[in-house]
Amino acid sequence: MTPHPLPLPLPLPPTHAPRPATPADIPELIRLRAVALASLGVDAGPADSPWRETADGWFRERITARTDLRCLVVGGAPGEPLLATGMAWVTYHLPSPRWTDGRRGYLDGIVTDETARGRGHGRRIVDGLVSWLNDSGIHYIQLHASADGEPVYTAAGFTPGRYPAMDLITGTGTDTGTS
Repeated sequence: MTPHPLPLPLPLPPTHAPRPATPADIPELIRLRAVALASLGVDAGPADSPWRETADGWFRERITARTDLRCLVVGGAPGEPLLATGMAWVTYHLPSPRWTDGRRGYLDGIVTDETARGRGHGRRIVDGLVSWLNDSGIHYIQLHASADGEPVYTAAGFTPGRYPAMDLITGTGTDTGTS
């Protein structure tokens, strides 16, 4: 008698691998920016707030015309919202013996939609951005962490910075310095 073959395991739900953002993602990138602002206690205002129009142009220029910046997203199949996003860009500093070309990476705008948290989306975004920077020859990567994001960054290998951060706000206008 031949043994019964073992049943095949049920397929796991698809892992939402990060992908580069496209112009079609811009409304969702702006929505997730508002989610991030709300988590910091900043009122993003209504859908027609002036910052949102500025953000549209900001994202459009950066994801279509810049080679020193990468924006990754998770989710967002046609008709679906984005689950998470994050950006990395190259910053330029004075050369030094250890970092001879002066380039560093900076991670920013990493946010996971409230309904999708705890599923590893933020970590996949961070890992994808770090990989892109490493592949670009950049091995000094900085970020500013919120209390909510700190465990994700620590798990990815980030440690407290070598230099304390300081800010100087010299204008008033519409920029209140609140993210």
